[in-house]
Amino acid sequence: SDVYKRQGNNMLLRFFLLATLSLALCSLVAYNPYYIDPETIRTTDYTITMILKHVRLSFGSVILANDDILKASLLFESLDERVFRIKITDSQAERWEVPIYNPDARKYYKQHLIKDMGLTYTSPPYKFELADPRTKQVFVATTDTTDTTLYLSDKLIEYGLWFPGDAIFGLGERVNPSFELCDGPYRDCTYTSFNKDIDMPVDRGHPPGGKQSYGHQSFYMVRLKNKQFVGVFFLNSNAQDTIIKRRSTGINVNHKTIGGIVDIYFFYPGAAEEVIKSYHSFIGRPYLPPMWTLGFHQCRWGWKTLDKVKSVVKEFGKADIPLDVVWADIDYMQDFKDFTVNNVTYKGLGEYVDQLHTMGMRWVPIIDAGLKYELNDIYYKKGEEMNAFVRSAYTKKTLIGKVWPGYAVYPAWMNVNASILWYMGLQNLYDQVKYDGIWIDMNEASNFCHGECGLDNTEGTDGTVHGADPHDPKEFDNLRYYPGDASLLTKAISPSGYHVVTDPYGDKFYKEFNLHSLWALHQANVTSRFFTNVQKRRPFIMTRANFAGIGMFSSKWLGDNHSTWEDMQYSIIGMFNYQLFGIPLVGADICGFIFNTTEELCARWMQLGAFSPFSRNHNVNNAKDQEPYNWPLVAKAGRNALRQKYSILRYYYTKLFEVSLHGGTLVKPLFFDYPEDDKAYEYRNKVFMIGPAVLVVPVLEPGAMKVTTYLPNQNWFNLFTDVQVHRYNPSTKDGIELTMNAGFDYVNVLVKGGHIVPFQEALKGSIKRMMALNHLPLDVVVAPDGKGEAKGNMIFDREEAIDPIATKEYSDIRFEFSMEAKKMAVSTTGAYRLNMKIENFNTLTILGGAAMSKVKFACIYGKSGKLAEVPATYSPANKRLFFRQNSSIYWGSIENITFVDNCN
Repeated sequence: SDVYKRQGNNMLLRFFLLATLSLALCSLVAYNPYYIDPETIRTTDYTITMILKHVRLSFGSVILANDDILKASLLFESLDERVFRIKITDSQAERWEVPIYNPDARKYYKQHLIKDMGLTYTSPPYKFELADPRTKQVFVATTDTTDTTLYLSDKLIEYGLWFPGDAIFGLGERVNPSFELCDGPYRDCTYTSFNKDIDMPVDRGHPPGGKQSYGHQSFYMVRLKNKQFVGVFFLNSNAQDTIIKRRSTGINVNHKTIGGIVDIYFFYPGAAEEVIKSYHSFIGRPYLPPMWTLGFHQCRWGWKTLDKVKSVVKEFGKADIPLDVVWADIDYMQDFKDFTVNNVTYKGLGEYVDQLHTMGMRWVPIIDAGLKYELNDIYYKKGEEMNAFVRSAYTKKTLIGKVWPGYAVYPAWMNVNASILWYMGLQNLYDQVKYDGIWIDMNEASNFCHGECGLDNTEGTDGTVHGADPHDPKEFDNLRYYPGDASLLTKAISPSGYHVVTDPYGDKFYKEFNLHSLWALHQANVTSRFFTNVQKRRPFIMTRANFAGIGMFSSKWLGDNHSTWEDMQYSIIGMFNYQLFGIPLVGADICGFIFNTTEELCARWMQLGAFSPFSRNHNVNNAKDQEPYNWPLVAKAGRNALRQKYSILRYYYTKLFEVSLHGGTLVKPLFFDYPEDDKAYEYRNKVFMIGPAVLVVPVLEPGAMKVTTYLPNQNWFNLFTDVQVHRYNPSTKDGIELTMNAGFDYVNVLVKGGHIVPFQEALKGSIKRMMALNHLPLDVVVAPDGKGEAKGNMIFDREEAIDPIATKEYSDIRFEFSMEAKKMAVSTTGAYRLNMKIENFNTLTILGGAAMSKVKFACIYGKSGKLAEVPATYSPANKRLFFRQNSSIYWGSIENITFVDNCN
């Protein structure tokens, strides 16, 4: 009996072990069916590679789908001391990988020994974690077993991450009601990324997603609980969802895509600006637009004749409102066809644009993505000869869609012939009218047919004709998963469409399924090269659709917004997002594009929009006129706000230049500089910083005549009255909430202590073009911090240069002020000069200068000795110390300035 008892116990034990193993296996298959094959691990100084195996290889009866990837190659790679990569792909079959468009992707990185990167990995199942070597704290790891960690198949890939964080930002493009994602009662959110022509719904992250808009940006930052930020970039161009689950233990992020590979880059914890700069170094630092792009732009869909455009320009002049750039929507075209001008309604356009140039203004036309499908059309005929268009998997011929000119065809950007065709069109348009930039619209690419128009040129009949073709037109019709629970065909080119690249070793085919979200990036790249390589001038390109890295070539407007108070506030968040994504010159359609605006809303939006990097008023053809001269209140608000921006335009351009040079943000939320100040975080959607020094406080609510902002504990001054509005308090870390009057004749613009800002009195007089600023005296404004110190700079470049950074055609004049030493050091890098009045010493203003009220002179010294002595003027009312001398002394020739009773 004892023998039977022992056998029974053994059988129970075996049953228990088998049941436990089965449960573990079920859990493994559901959440992470992969384990590391230890025999495949290979290590170098900077990489670790290995093979991940699916449990099906060990347990053949376990399988989730027939297209599961059974063996995957895993790469851990150190790109830099603070940048780490994880790449997972099929080890037995080639898969689509997004090409790196930035030739300098690793130029600014220095590989670091992978053993010192804080990596830990375990198996089974496959798991990893990264710890910051500086703090030894884990900042990212695989998710726990309540969420998918890793799943790989041909048309569905999931990769789950966990962060010990409390807030997350980024993931474009969408209309966010808050800069913080998943910021509301919903703790589980889904955000879709896939370029889409959509009327910009507000995206609160409610599952199943699908409320994205024109751009595909899969970079995000997580704020860790220690108030540092970690950056994450999921390099994948296929349609995807990012599923965020906020928990008390941290934030789970699940990347769920239907193609490509897992290719994730981690930018180690640090200050927000530090992380963003590192990311921009990888995707490509932003291009430098011409300085005139910071001026005021006016557009309208519905200017049906050139006479209407002329009258608009005249009305701006009569109303004394600055205007720098006139834009043209599709009204100027012949039958809405690219590269054409309507010689009836817009007869004489070329001559009028020449006239605008003599008046100091610029002209920018719209170009759409699709070219007219018309047998005798020059571009269609040439493109067919060159095999330059996207082709149909149904017909094996050119794919036909529909946009504004009617039936249309689309350049296949993977084929170099598409670039040649595009160059031809751009040059032909320039021969007719000397444009200054190009506005690219509908480049998601958008299609009014559902994927593809039918062969009989009627809408919605794609899929009715089939031919023998190596490309399966039905390949994407019944996927297991659709990101955003939405069709891939809606207002898009069919995912089965393909680009053909002729190769002597055999043609190559690239599917729209993989390329759709890259369409705008390719187009912007080609258009930029037309400016730089063909026309030999600095490009200005404005895009709607976008993908990571497009900031190397193009700027961005925020699309078809609405004339509502909510959308005005959302424009601040849109600006913040695109700073993360590497596109600093960004802005919304001022006063709103869709619906009729109101006088008060438009006035407040003109005030806010004037300080956007890109400032353009634009609206739809069936809405009321909203050029600012149409209402006295809007004219007043716009006139003054734009001249306020003009006053700091040299500062603005200096910061834009630095972002192009180093990456980083041009505008940002206040809390980026004060991550541990919870009160600053509360104002994340209400105010914005321009560079490190200037704070803009707009009015965002109807009927408001006062506005409140939070000021962290530092000296703060009103930049336009010189009044100190807050004094640094060394006995506390807390700042204050400040309420200010907020009329329509000014915007509350504050400067933070510790900074020096170049400033011009553009509010005085009647400046109507920013080009006049080079002939206006410049004031160097010193705003000391609590220690009586300040730093700043101003940059001048050859504004016609294609890339003054590369050719070093610029000068950077830097200032360092000490109130205790009563001295300001001046140093200059670069020898380029404008040879204009703006570069010369004219005025030096020291704010909060009570401690120096007895100073009589500013003694200016250069290499050769004393250059000048300038008498001081002190204003007790606003405690401002003021030095003015209309001199020809070039700031770059000055080495230091001392503030004394006597220069002898």
